[in-house]
Amino acid sequence: MATTNRIAPLTEQPYSLSLNQKIILIVCSLLLLGTVFFAYKDHFNNPFEFDDAHTIVNNTAIRDIKNIPLFFKDARTFSTLPANQVYRPGVTTLNAIDYWLSGEKDTPQPFWFHVSIFTSFIVLGILIYFFSLKIYNLSFSNPLNPYIALLTSAVFMLHTANAETINYIIARSDSFSTVMILLALLLFSIDVSRKYFLYLIPMVIGFTVKEPTIMVAPLAFLFLFFFVEQRGLDKAFDFKGNSKAILLVIPAFVVAAFLFLLSAKMASADFLPGTHTRWEYLRTQPFVIVHYVNNFFFPFNLSADTDWNVISNPFDERVTIGILFVATTLYLAYRASLQKHTRPIAFGILWFYLALAPTSSIVPLAEVLNDHRVYFPYIGLTMAVVWALFLLYKKYEQPIRKSLLAQVGIALFLLFFFSSHTYGVRQRCEVWSTPEKLWVDVTIKSPRNGRGLMNYANSLMAKGDFKGAEEYFNKAKNVWPYYSYVYINLGVLYGRTSRPEEAESNFKYALKLDPKNPASYYYYGNYLMVNGRASEANATVNAGLSISPTHLDLLNLKKELTTNPVYATDIKSKLELLEKLCETTPTPENYINLSLEYYNQQRFLDCVSASEKALELRPGYDAAYNNICSAYNMLKEWDKAIAAGEKGVSLNPNNQLLKNNLAASKKGKASS
Repeated sequence: MATTNRIAPLTEQPYSLSLNQKIILIVCSLLLLGTVFFAYKDHFNNPFEFDDAHTIVNNTAIRDIKNIPLFFKDARTFSTLPANQVYRPGVTTLNAIDYWLSGEKDTPQPFWFHVSIFTSFIVLGILIYFFSLKIYNLSFSNPLNPYIALLTSAVFMLHTANAETINYIIARSDSFSTVMILLALLLFSIDVSRKYFLYLIPMVIGFTVKEPTIMVAPLAFLFLFFFVEQRGLDKAFDFKGNSKAILLVIPAFVVAAFLFLLSAKMASADFLPGTHTRWEYLRTQPFVIVHYVNNFFFPFNLSADTDWNVISNPFDERVTIGILFVATTLYLAYRASLQKHTRPIAFGILWFYLALAPTSSIVPLAEVLNDHRVYFPYIGLTMAVVWALFLLYKKYEQPIRKSLLAQVGIALFLLFFFSSHTYGVRQRCEVWSTPEKLWVDVTIKSPRNGRGLMNYANSLMAKGDFKGAEEYFNKAKNVWPYYSYVYINLGVLYGRTSRPEEAESNFKYALKLDPKNPASYYYYGNYLMVNGRASEANATVNAGLSISPTHLDLLNLKKELTTNPVYATDIKSKLELLEKLCETTPTPENYINLSLEYYNQQRFLDCVSASEKALELRPGYDAAYNNICSAYNMLKEWDKAIAAGEKGVSLNPNNQLLKNNLAASKKGKASS
């Protein structure tokens, strides 16, 4: 008799819920939705951070929604940094749509980005419910399965670690691609959709957002292998017996291979994923996996930017620990696969490893680990853990039903778990609420991360604490001596504190370290411009634009140099330049810069006068009150200094430099 490679339609074991049970399920679902919103309600205005700068804030490609077709042709539209120009047109499209929704303002507004990311997060929670319910039903028919599926969704959505992905806007590549992965798998589990290859549509869409979407192919095979063919891993090499499942997933593997090759071909020629060797990176990943699993159970040490590095010694004990851990968990997956009712555990563990494979294997990425990378893998780990706990409950169900103490204990455990994670999510949202909070958190948890130290220094410089900023810039330089951004920012700091020789040398060293970094050209060009060296500034900006034509700051700087008559010729005196700028472009910022230059030249009354003109243009400008306070301190006119300082502090209590000057005023008056 002839045979076919068709698989029989899926038949989940039937059970029915009573009306009361359905009502309870609906109420619990609404309670979950409300709790998730409460946990994240304060995150919608959290600012752009880290890689958001070069993919969104400074990326002019997303400023015109008509550019969407270009995103699929040119990977350079993804980022203004050549080394980061990977082929992810779907992400750039989402960014362009959210920028358009925000009203196409001069600067992208994070609110609409967060709204769309959070919406996809809710959709993901729904998809997790339906997909996990399907595999639970195919493994063990029980009226509690809908509640266990809802519990699975709840654990994932309220898990503290996932707040890293939801708050980090460009990590929408992880969040949105994961939605497409779940949708593809859910469609694959439906006979009609599988027959007409409908599941390939979200797979392709998801891949344009992030490459791990190709893991749909092996996950789809495991779904057929475990839950349709009802086979365990002891039959993994029975190719004849597995032929039906293999043939059904061949289209997914073919599409995955095509997408992978397309991505490699379309990436920018300057794209550089990382500088580690493959073997160093690979030997480090087992211990990274230990870290990820530890964070799943104890998410106390989450960091926006970790300080891990590759393990260079293959005999390091961390390599051994990691390999033993991976081997043990894979053995648990093997054992769980041998019985029908425990296969969701095996599926979840293997999901975790397959989802990590693109970032935790032989492709050496720039960062050894990132806490937001586990967003997709944690779905599998959540299914495995929740189902294991459910089976443990079923094993002792009768004694538990007879014990009020046990029932109360389970209820209190669930209350504690979800309350703790809700609190954890809110805390992480608070950490991401300002650059200073985010990067001071990084300096505490990842003290060997030069980028974290540098970004914290930037937040100090932004509020006028130049001494503290210099301290942390130097710490960053000691940790990462070849990191160009440290020298860029030291150049900015020395430029603002009137140390021109040090500023110049740091800008030039940054360019030497990384001549393809457009930020080096922008900040050095800006420094040259404000110091009256227009011809040098023009040459520097043009060099930067030749590397990154869509870099917004460089484009704006070019516009300023070409349209403002002050910059038509070189001006030897910085003071003369600033005075002309205030005549042609009388902005509060220009008057503040002029007042600072007067202060540096010890013309303190002129400093006060320029600051007062800044206040005429912008009443309540705390920087102006700071300069007035500082100038009167130098003149020892303490009462005037105190009046200006107190007014400024009342306007901005977080201006540390102003508070320091006010304290000096009061100390001076007390000692006079």
